[in-house]
Parts: sequence; C-alpha cells; structure tokens
Amino acid sequence: MPIRKQYVPKRDDDLFNFQGNLVNIVVTNAVAWGIPAPAVAALVARRAEYEPLYHKAQDKGNRTSADVRAHIRVRDLYKKEIRAFAKEYLMFNSSVLDEDRRRMLLTVRDTEPTPRGKITTIPYVLVKSVGGGTIEVRVRVEKDQTKASMHPLADAVEVKYLLVPAGEMPPEDPDTCPKQQTSKKARFTIPCGVKNAGQSFYGFFRWVNLTTPANSSDWTTKALGAVIA
Repeated sequence: MPIRKQYVPKRDDDLFNFQGNLVNIVVTNAVAWGIPAPAVAALVARRAEYEPLYHKAQDKGNRTSADVRAHIRVRDLYKKEIRAFAKEYLMFNSSVLDEDRRRMLLTVRDTEPTPRGKITTIPYVLVKSVGGGTIEVRVRVEKDQTKASMHPLADAVEVKYLLVPAGEMPPEDPDTCPKQQTSKKARFTIPCGVKNAGQSFYGFFRWVNLTTPANSSDWTTKALGAVIA
C-alpha cells in the first residue's frame, strides 16, 4: 500500500481523536525514535492551540462565526503539519515499527510486490524510420487508440530484431533475430546506424514482466518492419 495523505481523517471528530492519539504516542516514544525535541514541541504546541478551538466550534449553541473560522484555519494548518511531521519522522524512520504506525493509524507501506498474472495480449506496435539510421517504436494496449501506452501488468517492452538487405524476406520467428533491446517506455528508438540506411529493419515485440519473466506475453505473430533511412 503506498503512502497516502488520506491517513489524516477528513471528519472533524475523527481528526480530533486521531491527532490526540498520534501526539500522545509520539511524546511517549520521541526519545527512543530519535525525533528532535523542537519538532515534538512544535507539534504539541499546535495541538494546544487546535483543541480549544475545536471544542468551541463544536458548541453549536454558543459558538460564533469567528470561532468557526479560527477552528478551520488552525485545523487545516495542523493537518498539513501532521502530514509533514509523519513524513519526516515516522514513515521512513527505521526505529518506528509497523506496529507503532498502526497504533497511530498511519499507512503501513507494503514492501512485498503485488503478484501479477500472466500477460495474455501482445502489444500493438507502430514501427517507422525517422532518419539518421534510427527506428522509432510506439507500443500500446488495444484500448489506447491514439497514444502509446504500457500494459498494466508489464514492466517493459522487449524487441528482438534483425537487419537485412532491402527486398529480403523477413525472419519467421524471434529466435532468428540476433539483436535485442528492452525499453520501459512505450515510445522509444532503436539506433541502427547510418551505415545501415537502405536496409530493412524487422522486429518481434512482447510485453515483459521483469520480476516474473514467465508471465511475459507472447511475441507478436509476425515481424514488423521499416526501411532504415
């Protein structure tokens, strides 16, 4: 689970309970966690300013519009400061355990990669020569008709290719292509060299799962080509 700003509650009553719990735990463990005393003191001071304003704003029978505005102003500032404090001293602090973060109701980072299944479709590919001995490649998934895109289960796109004299037959399968390139971008170039201008480029393409190669897609069914300019 990625770190999110949304661990700070939006509802006023939830925020009140959240901040009190967090600050209490921080004050108790600040020395052990190596958090500088001035940073803790600033957080405690903001809490001391915020809580009376919260109580005034909740008293519907006696509050004024000025009370509500003051509460909103300090509340919003306090929320930003809590996020900044958590990012600086709690989220990436090796002394703070995940159990501690859960007690503070903070987001616990998922360090295990999410398993990804087999990629069952091949890329749609556009190959063209752009001059200077360079081939430009754009790959996309089927639903993206007008823009280059990566498959959501893929880390990269792989191409195996062959350069042959113009007019020669294209290769029949990727195993007969001695050259290879991998790109993590959906739009990339393949430098073939000006000396090869006039020859034909032929390539086979597939989506690649770098973590689990067996889950990569099949290769395109035929070689896609362009004449090198």
